Amino acid sequence: MSNRPTRQQLLVEHDVQVSLTVRSLLYGAASMTYFTVIQFFTQSMNYPGMSVWETILSLADEAIFWVPGFFLLGPLMVYDMLRITNRVAGPIFAMRRQLEALRGGEDGRALKFRNDDYWDQLAGEFNAVRQELLDLRAEKSRLVQEATVLRSAKAESAKAAEAGSPVVAAPAIDSVIPQEVFS
Repeated sequence: MSNRPTRQQLLVEHDVQVSLTVRSLLYGAASMTYFTVIQFFTQSMNYPGMSVWETILSLADEAIFWVPGFFLLGPLMVYDMLRITNRVAGPIFAMRRQLEALRGGEDGRALKFRNDDYWDQLAGEFNAVRQELLDLRAEKSRLVQEATVLRSAKAESAKAAEAGSPVVAAPAIDSVIPQEVFS
């Protein structure tokens, strides 16, 4: 069991979650419409002498039994859809925040999704790439620092040579480390 708290926000990826919820509601409304039309034609075929108005009243009598169930189960379905989409969208939302932090030059943090979230393997892959990026940043920093030391040694060597004192020549840093490293 993860010691991470449960996600408090139900809508973490508004566009995705609302889109899926609206689609589910549309499917529910379509199913209810289909059921009503089938019932209407079944009633009309079973009782051919019944007028359209009497058939509609008969459907309304039967609807007393199934419409409340639809309205009771509908909100439960919407809530469940939001919870399930949260398990999908929540990890992506967290990963996007960490990517933005990394892109902004911060170290970010390793991803650890909740036990009931999807995308567990994605967290491991993200963490490996994040660590590699941090290692590359550290290597770049070390190289820039070394290059700075070598450039200053070269500058001191050049000053000493101008002054006429014997100096050991500094290596040609420009040929070893390209200028782009410093930017």
